[in-house]
Amino acid sequence: MINLNFLRKYSTTVILTHDIFAVVLAWCIAFFVRYDLSDVSLNIIRHGLKIQLVIVSVHAYFYWRYKTYRPLWRFFSVPELLRLTRAIFFAWIVNISILFFLHDLIQIPKSIWFIYPLWLILILGVSRLTIRYFSDQQIASFEIKRVLVIGAGKGAELFLRELARWPEKQYQPIASLDDNFTLRGKEIRGLPIVGSIAELPVIVKKEKIDLVVIAIPSIQAGALRRLVEMCEQIQVAVRVLPSLSEFEEGQLSNFRPREVSLEDLLGRDPVELDWQGIKNFLNDQVVLVSGGGGSIGSELCQQIFQLHPKKLIIIDHSEFNLYQIEKDLLNLGANNIHIALLNITDSIAVQHIISKYQPSIIFHAAAYKHVPILESQVFQAVKNNILGTRVLAEAAVSNGVRKFVMVSSDKAVNPTNIMGATKRIAELFCQNYNKISHTRFITVRFGNVIGSTGSVIPLFQKQIEKGGPLTVTHPEMMRYFMTIKEAAQLILQAGCQGMGGEIFVLDMGQPIKILDLAKHLIKLSGKTLREIDIVFTGLRPGEKMYEELFYRREALIETQQKKIFKANGEPKKNWSDFKQALIKLEMSCLEYNEGALIQGIRVLLEGEGNFLEKKVQAVRSDIELVSSCP
Repeated sequence: MINLNFLRKYSTTVILTHDIFAVVLAWCIAFFVRYDLSDVSLNIIRHGLKIQLVIVSVHAYFYWRYKTYRPLWRFFSVPELLRLTRAIFFAWIVNISILFFLHDLIQIPKSIWFIYPLWLILILGVSRLTIRYFSDQQIASFEIKRVLVIGAGKGAELFLRELARWPEKQYQPIASLDDNFTLRGKEIRGLPIVGSIAELPVIVKKEKIDLVVIAIPSIQAGALRRLVEMCEQIQVAVRVLPSLSEFEEGQLSNFRPREVSLEDLLGRDPVELDWQGIKNFLNDQVVLVSGGGGSIGSELCQQIFQLHPKKLIIIDHSEFNLYQIEKDLLNLGANNIHIALLNITDSIAVQHIISKYQPSIIFHAAAYKHVPILESQVFQAVKNNILGTRVLAEAAVSNGVRKFVMVSSDKAVNPTNIMGATKRIAELFCQNYNKISHTRFITVRFGNVIGSTGSVIPLFQKQIEKGGPLTVTHPEMMRYFMTIKEAAQLILQAGCQGMGGEIFVLDMGQPIKILDLAKHLIKLSGKTLREIDIVFTGLRPGEKMYEELFYRREALIETQQKKIFKANGEPKKNWSDFKQALIKLEMSCLEYNEGALIQGIRVLLEGEGNFLEKKVQAVRSDIELVSSCP
C-alpha cells in the first residue's frame, strides 16, 4: 500500500519532477502509438528527442503558472482536473507556435501533436486519482457515523458541499429534517428531506442515526436548547456548525461540526453594531482601559487594538493580569501599548499616567465584583468601586479627556448588597459629574458574563472536574448572561454613540435559571445527572433571587442599534448634596468606621431601592450611634 505520510511530505520540486517526467512519457507513448517500433525512422526519433527540451520547458512554465502542484492529490477532483487541462492546453498551443517558427514542426507527424496531450492528461489524472483512491481506502477503515442533518438551508448546503471534499469519510449523511413543509420529499445535494424537526426521535431510531448535526448556524438559543435536550433524551450525539459569517469571511479554515458550547445554549441573536462608527471613534486615538487585565478589560483591550488606536494604555493592580494581556497583544503584533501597574485609588499615580499620555477616551472596567466577599469587605468595596471611580474621573476631567465610559452591573438596580450599592453610587456619580464637566460620562450596564473570573460557570466547571457536587444556592435563582465578547462590544458601542449622562442597557433576552445552567454544564461535560449531584446551599448574604437591568422609573429608549437601549432617569440628588455625602463617605472610609460607611451608603442611595431595609438588619449596633449624630 502507498505510504500516504511520505506522499504528504512531497515538496513542490518533487511534484513538478513527476509532472515533467509525465510529459516525456506521454511524448514517447505518442510516438509508439503513431508508429510500429519497426516503422519509425531513426531520424524522426532523434528529432523528437531533440525538441523535447522545448516541450518540457514550456510545460514546466505552465505548471508553475497555473500552480498545478499546489492542490493535495488526496483531494483531486474536477476543479483540479480542469486546472491541469488548462495548463496542458496552453503549453500545447505555445509548443506548436514555437516549433512552427523554428521550422521543426513539419518533421513531426501531426497525429503525434494530438495524441501526446491526451496521454499527458490521462497520466497526470490517473496518478492523482490513484493517490486519492488509496487515501480513501485507508480512511474508510475508520468508523463511519450515520448523520442526520437538521435544516435544509444555506448552512446545510455548505456543510454537505464541504463534506464531499473532506478526505475523512467518517460521516455518512442519511437524511435531513426541516420545519418548512414545502421542502418535504425534496433533496438538498442529493440528501432527502424526510420530515420536520419534531420527528427527530422517530427518524433517529428508524435510520439508526449515530450523530445529529444542527446545520442552522443562526438558530436561536432557546430552539438549540430544545434540540439538544431532545437528543440527550434519545441518547444520540449532537454537534453544531460554526458561524456562516466567520467561515465566509475566512476566519475559519473549515466548516466542520463542533461540540455544543455553553455560549451556544445561552446566546442570543448577535447585536448589530455600528462598526464603522466605532472604528472612526477609536481610530488614531489614545485610549486608556482601567482593569485592562481582567476578564472584560482584556477582551476590551484586544478589540480596541484591532480598531487601530494611536496608543493603548492599560492599567491594572494585578501584575500577572498585566503580564498576560501584554503578552496576548504582543502576539497580535501590537507595538503601541503601554502597561501601568497601579491601583485606581492612588490619585498621584493615576494623575501622572493620564497627564503623561493624554488619553482622549477612558474605559473604566476596574472594580471589585464578588458579592459575598464584598459583604464583609465594605471598606475595600467603597474605596475601589466608588472612590477609585472618582479619582479616575477627576483625573480625566482635569486632563481634558473627551469620553469616560464606566462599566456597571445589573446588581446596581435596586441593590441589596454592598457590591450593587457601590456600583449604583458610581453610576450616580458619573451622571452627576457629567453635568458639571466637559468630559462626557457614559455608563454601560449588563448582567453576568460567561467565563469571567469569579463567576458561577468556572466554579461549576471545577466542581464537575472533581466529580461534584455542584452547589446551587436556590432552585429558583435566575440570572441574565452574556459572553465576554458581547460585553466588550456593548461597551465600545456605548462609548461611540453616547453623548454624556446616559446609562446603556443590552436587551439580554430571558434570564436563565442557575439550576438549568448547572444541568447543561453537566451534560456538556459528557456526564449525567445521576453521576454528578446538585445540592442547594441557600442564599448567600446580599444575594437576590432575580436580577433587574433597569429601574421601573427609568424609561427605556431605543437607540439606532437594535437591542441596545438607553435607561433614561435622572439622579434624585443634586450635585451639591451628592458631593457632600461623598466627602463624608470618604472620611468614614479613612476612619475605617464600618457603621458610618453603611450610613454613608444609605444617604447616597436614598430612594434607590431596598438596600436600606436589607442592610440595616445586618450591620452592627454602632450604626444607630452614627445615624443619631447631627
